[in-house]
Amino acid sequence: RRLKAALQLGEEHYMEDISIDRAAAACGCSASHFMRWFKAMTAQSFTAFLNEHRLNAAATALRAGDDTVLAIAESCGFENLSYFNRMFKRKFGLTPREYRGR
Repeated sequence: RRLKAALQLGEEHYMEDISIDRAAAACGCSASHFMRWFKAMTAQSFTAFLNEHRLNAAATALRAGDDTVLAIAESCGFENLSYFNRMFKRKFGLTPREYRGR
């Protein structure tokens, strides 16, 4: 039940700035306990889960529309375009612009 709450928070609010404290509160535990527990349950940190979801949403937006890369990054919860580009390339092997062109 707690895992469902954490995953749902990330999936429904990925475009927002979600702190570990907020995620922990949604699960009814402390931040330190939440970080250990989430990693034990999913084999990844909450931040990694959140970034994965954000990147998948960005990839969908890049394929579906013609918004700028910056607009898509911001709408998916990335505040820094350089960080978004770096993370996107690490996951997909292409820059967002290259990905859109394929």
